[in-house]
Amino acid sequence: MAKPSGDGRIRVGIIGSGAISQIIPLPILRQLREQFEIAALCDISAETMSILGVEYGVPAHAQFTDYRALCASDLVDAVLICPLGTHVPYAIEALKHGKHVLVEKPLTSRIDEADAFVAASHEAREKHGAVTLMAYMKRHDPGYQYAQRLVRPLADKGEIRFVEAHHIHSRNERYMDYFPVIRPSDIPDSARAAARAEHEAVLAAALGPNPDDQVAKCFGGMMGSSIHDVYTLSGLLGRPKSIIASEVWDDGHCWRAMFEFPNGAKVNYAWIDIRDVRRFQQEFACYGPDIRVSLTLAMPFIAGDASTVRVQQMEPSPADPAPYGRHDGTAHAGDIRPGIVVPGGEGWPAAGTAHTEKFVTPGFDNQFKREWQHFHACITRGVEPLVGAQEARDDTAFIIEWARATRGV
Repeated sequence: MAKPSGDGRIRVGIIGSGAISQIIPLPILRQLREQFEIAALCDISAETMSILGVEYGVPAHAQFTDYRALCASDLVDAVLICPLGTHVPYAIEALKHGKHVLVEKPLTSRIDEADAFVAASHEAREKHGAVTLMAYMKRHDPGYQYAQRLVRPLADKGEIRFVEAHHIHSRNERYMDYFPVIRPSDIPDSARAAARAEHEAVLAAALGPNPDDQVAKCFGGMMGSSIHDVYTLSGLLGRPKSIIASEVWDDGHCWRAMFEFPNGAKVNYAWIDIRDVRRFQQEFACYGPDIRVSLTLAMPFIAGDASTVRVQQMEPSPADPAPYGRHDGTAHAGDIRPGIVVPGGEGWPAAGTAHTEKFVTPGFDNQFKREWQHFHACITRGVEPLVGAQEARDDTAFIIEWARATRGV
């Protein structure tokens, strides 16, 4: 197993220095400075890297415009893969050089690339001891893990009958505007044209020629946002079995589906764009025969926001004697004057089971921070990665199948 070098911290190189990197992993890694060092940056914008290099102490010689040079560099032990578009070529290059990788979603929109990623991950593990972790941050959320411990055993026994899953999404800009994101001026037109060409090629490979216009518009949202719901549901219920029905409307801004999961669980899912209303909601209500577990996940861009779990179920009343008549509870047999009730007396039907409800905030630990702490444990202590390459590949395949089964209305 590969070990960190130097002062014992894991030296991280970051491929992709755009908005997401600036808002989340860079500040998180600075918080975790005793475990990690921000050792190198890679981006097509030298302007962005120069500014971030000053902010995070990354010298000019550790700022790369070619990801292959970063992956081959002795400056880094691990690489965060966070560029625009497919992440597979970057991840494979890093793994080829024995680097540990933390790969942001979406992995890719192509099955052939996803298969190549799985093969590279296995080879790098065997040859170099390199860790591959998929950055499914909600799996690390304290609220999610609390709900999962309640729901998954029931799902495995076939006792989760139905799940209502809603992802109500405001424009990301409404949250990102609060962060000091660098907007570079040195992105060449050729890079923008290449990104558009890649997008068109991805659509053709995934959806075939001449896809429905609304499906083509929502496909990126399925890969980029619904992916969080797919892996959340998989962790609660197991791998999805089939798409029963799926449709998209509102010019590709809203979609819904009915899924079947193992052991008879059905999921009613909706992803709704509410435009400028700043009220993110991501909720999963899981129904069993005598319990309902509702998970409300935190907004990722809001520091300190906590996920909550609501548990509703039936339980026996604390006791079923007759009620006390005196405030001091000293009534006794034979004392049956009006207003006095003897504990355990006749004529009082049992109260039966009670409906109970509790709200739980399992923790305020940041899900991204916990994800990086887990990555550290995988590298330094041999902990098995929570989400590896194969699950990311299977999620890619499922979303492509889902998009192909979706009709515009």
